Amino acid sequence: MNTIQLLTSEAENTRRKNLEYLQKVSPQFYQFLNLKGELNCSVVHQANRWELFVNRKPLYGGDGYGTTKKQFDEYLQKPNSFSTPFYIHEFSQDTIDGWFSQKLKQIIASERLSEECHTEKSVGTMLVFGVGLGFHIDLLTQHYDIKQLILVETDVELIKPTLYTLDWEKLLSVYNGKDRIISFYLHKDPDLLAAGLLDHLMSYYNPSLLTHFHVYLHRYDPVLLEGAKKFWASHKSPILGFGFFQDELWSLEYTLENIKRELPLFYGTKPVPSDAVAFVVGAGPSLEYALDFIKQNQHKAVIFSCGSAIGTLYQEGIKPDFHVEIERTKQTYDALVISADPDYLRTIPALYNNPMYPQVAELFDDPRMWLKGNDTGASLFPPHIPRLNYSNPTVVNGGLSLAVNMGFREIYLFGTDMGYKDPKKHHARGNVALKEGTEFYKEKESQEYELEGNFGGTVYSNWLLVWARSMIQDLLKSAKGVRVYNTSDGAKIEFTKPIRIDQINLRGFKKSETLKLIDRNFSKDYLQVIDLPGKLQKLVRDAQDYHSFLRNRLGELEKTHDFLSFVSQAGLYQWKYANSPFFGLFRPPLMNFSYALLSALCRTQKSQRASLGLRLVEAYLEFFQKCIDRVKMLEP
Repeated sequence: MNTIQLLTSEAENTRRKNLEYLQKVSPQFYQFLNLKGELNCSVVHQANRWELFVNRKPLYGGDGYGTTKKQFDEYLQKPNSFSTPFYIHEFSQDTIDGWFSQKLKQIIASERLSEECHTEKSVGTMLVFGVGLGFHIDLLTQHYDIKQLILVETDVELIKPTLYTLDWEKLLSVYNGKDRIISFYLHKDPDLLAAGLLDHLMSYYNPSLLTHFHVYLHRYDPVLLEGAKKFWASHKSPILGFGFFQDELWSLEYTLENIKRELPLFYGTKPVPSDAVAFVVGAGPSLEYALDFIKQNQHKAVIFSCGSAIGTLYQEGIKPDFHVEIERTKQTYDALVISADPDYLRTIPALYNNPMYPQVAELFDDPRMWLKGNDTGASLFPPHIPRLNYSNPTVVNGGLSLAVNMGFREIYLFGTDMGYKDPKKHHARGNVALKEGTEFYKEKESQEYELEGNFGGTVYSNWLLVWARSMIQDLLKSAKGVRVYNTSDGAKIEFTKPIRIDQINLRGFKKSETLKLIDRNFSKDYLQVIDLPGKLQKLVRDAQDYHSFLRNRLGELEKTHDFLSFVSQAGLYQWKYANSPFFGLFRPPLMNFSYALLSALCRTQKSQRASLGLRLVEAYLEFFQKCIDRVKMLEP
């Protein structure tokens, strides 16, 4: 940051003290503030007035504090305060989660919940778009009890002025990581800012605290305004798909079974040659017009078949080099049996993630395994073995993540439509989803979203495919030097280049040598070092420790804000077990419960909240003990 020499000694001393403190107690924040951004920002402090110049233009009109205070006072008159809908997640009745959801419903049934959430000064999440001089951060912290404060900006240079104006030691004593937390999120693209912010909430924060959240617009920058708007349009996605205990338990059980089968595991230590080419084949309707090209160019690319695309390839006589799967349910097995002849499947090496339904291995002569990122079962393995991030929610995500992690620098996408122009033609011919009389048949897909097409026009899509597209974009955003060409006549995917089939010009490479190199990336070495009994014993100890921590909080629950603190503490305390299977196994049910708890309490009469909250928390502790008992039954 370029600073104009119009700063008082007091301001300079504040900056020096902040940097010394942050270097000592928060090295990551200190390093973050030492990054260099693109903007030219200058701070002026003269005659007791502050100003911030951004690319030589004043931001506050000569009075930084006065302008910010006026904005803050106006905000208090009409805050951008939001509440998400009340609901309790439904689960199958034959699972522990199903029992618990019914228990919660029974407890809440006697309450007369209002339609609207009654908001108070205790705020689950405060999203602040714009930092600048940062006086509003102090004002918001003093006025509200904020559990999660997320500061959103476009450039790190717009964070640095707070070193002159804020007492970061005082701020971090408030947001100390016990029941309150603060972080920054930066991006220059409004679409990616909104999508990344949602992912940030899911990955690092407690998204159940979005039951009551504020959006504070400080700096009226086009990127921030559009990013805030797009975040608001999709803010419900962090509270959907938390997962659940039984699902993660299956991950643990199936991973243990796949380990017992001694499947080769992806280590990713030998990248493919730089000239190697990959085809990632999805099941979208536009796959049909690419089939002849794929068939004619099989020798010029390593072909990854993704999920139900195998049915189309089988009918067209195309044999992929690898078949990729990601689901952990029996439906994956059943769909494969319907999609292709057993003799055809046996000849194809299968690549699937660690929580795969174990019987799938019996359909292939050469089944192999890779570790899924943020997965309970994957936490059983040593940390040096790579986890593949951005590998869900669809199999295309898994196939593309594999290709990128194998080192392919030139990748072509086929049938990765992420939508459909005709909702009745949602998959390519030969797909199991088009076979009437099967459990997979779907006559028509939903039209929840309208997206810009890869080659123009409009494409319809659903929430799952929109999520899948955002995960592809997040993967490619961080995949430096990888060129991805999208041939699909579906939705536009950022960081891919649209290309027509007749425009593709493939050069030759040594495919056989590349396949041998890929083979050498899979190993059974993990079997010599993995300590399953020790991992499972630690899992039980961690769960019992956490159960005690929560039970000891019961005496602190008297008012509504106490339950907000309980949820925040419960979420943050779980990070103590981040390297244990505990985290993946028990975080989803905490999110589901926390959401139900907070969204019910804010709709309950004030005099009844403490009583209802205690009954719900006690039910959660009972559920948690049942989960511990179930984990004890696992066998290494």
